[in-house]
Amino acid sequence: MLRHTFFAALVTLSIANPALANGKPDIQACKAMQATIAPREAEIAELTARRDASALQAEDAGERWEDAEIHRLVSAAHAATADRERAAYDATRQQLARDELALQSTVKQFNTDVAVFNARCSSAR
Repeated sequence: MLRHTFFAALVTLSIANPALANGKPDIQACKAMQATIAPREAEIAELTARRDASALQAEDAGERWEDAEIHRLVSAAHAATADRERAAYDATRQQLARDELALQSTVKQFNTDVAVFNARCSSAR
């Protein structure tokens, strides 16, 4: 009975933490996890650049809309221009929101993955 309990505990530990073997980090699993860090950092840099570009576009679109809005009451054509600029501004703000959400989601997952890597593979065990 004790043997079955010990075996069940051993199987449970090996399933719960596959990167650890006999209390030492599994080098292969840790290397595989480490190999994903640089590409994920590059992805985050790309998403940051995309978000920053969207922020600039939204700012520019907002300024164009404000400039057109000042002349809204001059004529119907000016009002139509203000409406088009407002629609463009709203579209760029929505794109900015999507880009920000993608960046934050990726950063959150990256931080979780790094925490798992540190917990499993840190040499300070």
